[in-house]
Amino acid sequence: MIDSLTALRGLEGLILVVGSVIAVQSFRAYLRTREASLVYLGLGFLLISLAAGSAGVLYELVTHDLLTAWIASSAFDAAGFLVILYSIHRKAA
Repeated sequence: MIDSLTALRGLEGLILVVGSVIAVQSFRAYLRTREASLVYLGLGFLLISLAAGSAGVLYELVTHDLLTAWIASSAFDAAGFLVILYSIHRKAA
């Protein structure tokens, strides 16, 4: 059976990989279309992907303080979602 910490590391790794692929595809779409909202979309997904990695790195390698790790992760998530929201509103405007 897989312990909880290993499962969490795996899920965070999956989020990092999938989010990064989405970000790269958004940037590639921008290069084809020159639609600036796609850059913001990619940046938003990149920030959300970094949130998964930041929590683990802060907790395991830097502070061993779970609250600090969650705050940093949540800040990256919030920033990413705000950038994605901006990309959607920018396109609609």
